[in-house]
Amino acid sequence: MAEQGTHFWFMSIQTSNADGTTFVGSYQGTITPSRGRTRLDLFTQIRADINERDLLTQGGAVLAFDIQPNKV
Repeated sequence: MAEQGTHFWFMSIQTSNADGTTFVGSYQGTITPSRGRTRLDLFTQIRADINERDLLTQGGAVLAFDIQPNKV
């Protein structure tokens, strides 16, 4: 199994297409923040990473975001 980051995150993003249809995507993963990084820093980084991976999310609204220690 691949090594996981120290924190688990989840983000849900809604966008509207030119034809008026709505798309909602849910994304999740793990990350190990470097020392001194804030929750806002991580939100911004994760949002940018999702925008690069899924062009449908560009210009969309984040409906939900959470990041927690990746523990049982």
